[in-house]
Amino acid sequence: MNTKKILLLALSAMSLNAFSQGWGFGGGGTSGLSSYTSKKDINYVGDGKGYHSLDIYYPKEDKESYPVIVHIYGSAWSSNNSKGNADLTTLGEGAVKAGYIFVTPNHRANNDEGAQWPGLLNDIKAVVRYLRGNAESLKIDTTFIAISGFSSGGHLATMMGASRNVKEYTVGSTTVDIEGKLGQFTEFSSSVDAVCDWSGPVILDRLNCGNAMDLNSFISPMMNNCSASQCPDIYALATAVTFMDPSDPPYILVHGSADNIVAQCQSKLLYDELQKNNIESKYIPTGSGHEVNKDKVPDVIEFFNAAREKKLAAMEEEQNKVSNTTSNKPSVSIKNGHLFIFGGDGSSFSFEIIDIVGKPVFQGLYNSQGQGYDLSSLAEGVYVLKTDTGFNHKFIR
Repeated sequence: MNTKKILLLALSAMSLNAFSQGWGFGGGGTSGLSSYTSKKDINYVGDGKGYHSLDIYYPKEDKESYPVIVHIYGSAWSSNNSKGNADLTTLGEGAVKAGYIFVTPNHRANNDEGAQWPGLLNDIKAVVRYLRGNAESLKIDTTFIAISGFSSGGHLATMMGASRNVKEYTVGSTTVDIEGKLGQFTEFSSSVDAVCDWSGPVILDRLNCGNAMDLNSFISPMMNNCSASQCPDIYALATAVTFMDPSDPPYILVHGSADNIVAQCQSKLLYDELQKNNIESKYIPTGSGHEVNKDKVPDVIEFFNAAREKKLAAMEEEQNKVSNTTSNKPSVSIKNGHLFIFGGDGSSFSFEIIDIVGKPVFQGLYNSQGQGYDLSSLAEGVYVLKTDTGFNHKFIR
């Protein structure tokens, strides 16, 4: 090995060591969540690989289901096993105390097999699909799954939000499979309902907007060792701005002016683009360094709560709108976990209930007596009642 290669490897090791000491991985061990119920080392792809595993932490209040925050650790895209140190004592503790399930997934590192972009994003897409596919056993409320990430995890989180309805995408002469086909739950959605970015390097072709660490040696392995100037198309496909439109979920960005790893201007650039695209967004500049700022965790939880309430209100409004336009047809109500069907022309009909991804989860026969059907085993979420007479009705469990 020549001297130049040895020096490059030494510098990379020094940089990665800096990240591992708290700049990139975020810090915060498990002590803050040690008293909470958890499920560890769940393989979300089914391939037995450690980099495809996740941990789940539950609130202490026992409920049928909970909204979710998935949080991606920071590592300069260079760690494939840091879920156990993913800001558990900061955002993690704040999440479970606020009633959220807190999920921390591993993902492939930048030099792992298949890590070429969008490999790492495909991993996180598979995480969300796995949660939806196992909603009942994991107590997931599929009506609200938020995504959060620190540093390089913030980059992946911003991509999850902007590409939530994208399968494949082409820029110039380059086409990539954004969604991917990992895991056994590809029929489920990987869509997320809100995004938080903590100090993320989010616009990869403009990392020199301020004084910070040169991250190009960590990025290029994901891009076939190509620079942004050499391969602008693939870098565009790894930047949330490329995919933005007004249907994207709300974003909150938190970034410190003393950050010497990722320049604060990265978040400001992203915020400006979100505003241009009429995407609900909030930017919280702080004076802190490269970290998940514990003082700002309540702001993020409040933002997620507001996003959840807004989505539930919109769902209820849609449900009422459907009900008002079908007054001469059967009506549906949910009380104490039971489905009640009323009205119609008095004749019997068979029906089935479909979940948000089109999977039948319940079947029954309506006998015009207004009987109740026990749905307590179904997770909270949006469902559609379909009858053999052609009547469809959306409702919230």
